Amino acid sequence: MAAALAQPRSGGDDRISELPEALLSDILSRLGTAEAARTVVLSTRFRDAWLGTPLRLDDLQLPAPARGTVPSIEPWTARADAITRALASHPGPVPLFRLSRTTFRGRVSAAEAWFRDLAARGAREVSLRCSPEWCHEARADPLLGSPTLEVLALGKCRLTDAGASAAAAARLTELTLSETSLSEAGLQSALSGCPALRTLMLKHVHGIQRIRVSSCRSLVFLGVWHYKQLEEITVEDAPCLERLLGNIRLNAAITIAGAPKLTALGYVVASIPMSFLGETAPAGVDKGIRAPIQSVKVLAISVKFSKKEDMEKAISVLEFFPFLETLHVQSSDPSYEVAADENDAIVSDYYQQCDPISCLTRHLRIVRLECEHHNRSMLEFACFLLARAHVLQFIKIQSRMSTNQQNLLKQSHMASLDAEVVFENVKDRESFTLEAVTALSDPFDGDTNILGY
Repeated sequence: MAAALAQPRSGGDDRISELPEALLSDILSRLGTAEAARTVVLSTRFRDAWLGTPLRLDDLQLPAPARGTVPSIEPWTARADAITRALASHPGPVPLFRLSRTTFRGRVSAAEAWFRDLAARGAREVSLRCSPEWCHEARADPLLGSPTLEVLALGKCRLTDAGASAAAAARLTELTLSETSLSEAGLQSALSGCPALRTLMLKHVHGIQRIRVSSCRSLVFLGVWHYKQLEEITVEDAPCLERLLGNIRLNAAITIAGAPKLTALGYVVASIPMSFLGETAPAGVDKGIRAPIQSVKVLAISVKFSKKEDMEKAISVLEFFPFLETLHVQSSDPSYEVAADENDAIVSDYYQQCDPISCLTRHLRIVRLECEHHNRSMLEFACFLLARAHVLQFIKIQSRMSTNQQNLLKQSHMASLDAEVVFENVKDRESFTLEAVTALSDPFDGDTNILGY
């Protein structure tokens, strides 16, 4: 074959037709969606090979509709229609299906047909990376029944109890649900049907007041971002779990048991907002962490430094992590001065009255405090840590501070002779990605916006 291809071409030679179909298929499989579509017009052999080549459909690689070719009444349907045509024209497997700029508006029934088709055609990754609301409550039940699926990321879709109970995604390792509608029973059923799950991210899931993750024995990463009034976060029998990230509010009862490898937790949110998207937070909702978590070495907290009630919660939280080595604290104080309630203000001797905390005395080595603007209450908390942390090695303060303020802090009493104090300006946060936080030994040490994801 090599000798044949090396011969000079004549005007009528079709050298592509001499290549084996397996090689043609391999070439097409390495191309993007648009490039593969353009390549098949070169030869009938390529067109034949295309039908048996796995389709990797990514709408970022599809050309935008030409201006003036889309009816003005429903321009948003053009890309969805192009995807429908692409799936219909290709009878082979579809290992990758990724949407970043396609809306289901006016095409929900078509999207549900895609999901059924993908489940039947051996999809390995289905990722809806577009804005969650673009999914328009499309029903995604068939995807949970796909035995080949490995990665699933859904936006504002629906998963019914019947669909979740039929979950049989034995190979699914990564599941992300963003604003998806799902009941508590449905979540339990879905997790039971995904025994190989390593990553679970729940972002503003609708229909859930209690998140219970039980007997997920392969789970390594759990993310929980929830603006609703969660009553409970329970993790049980998760022997491989290493990280629990998100905005974990202390108005929920938080129970973690059977997770001996859990080393990173946060952000624990001490400030309880007065409303959750128009809902009124009931009085006395504080529940918090129910039992010590001895495996955690890295903890992140969000707190209002200027509010005594919040600082009391934050300090009490530290008691639940007796072997804590690294502490990150991010301020949620407003950028403007607020007249403090005299009964809830931090007074000068407040921290002197605090009882000893085991992790500060024996294990805490690294601290990072962050506030976008100068905050006197944060400096007082920094002085408290310097005076109590006997093995502290490094404390980084990211805030706007004058040179005099920095010098005063460096001259404050330090329980550890090895403690180094470093000052930095606050850095802009980057959008959250799973790859960014998993690449770091300390997920809070980078500039990824974990709290606001």
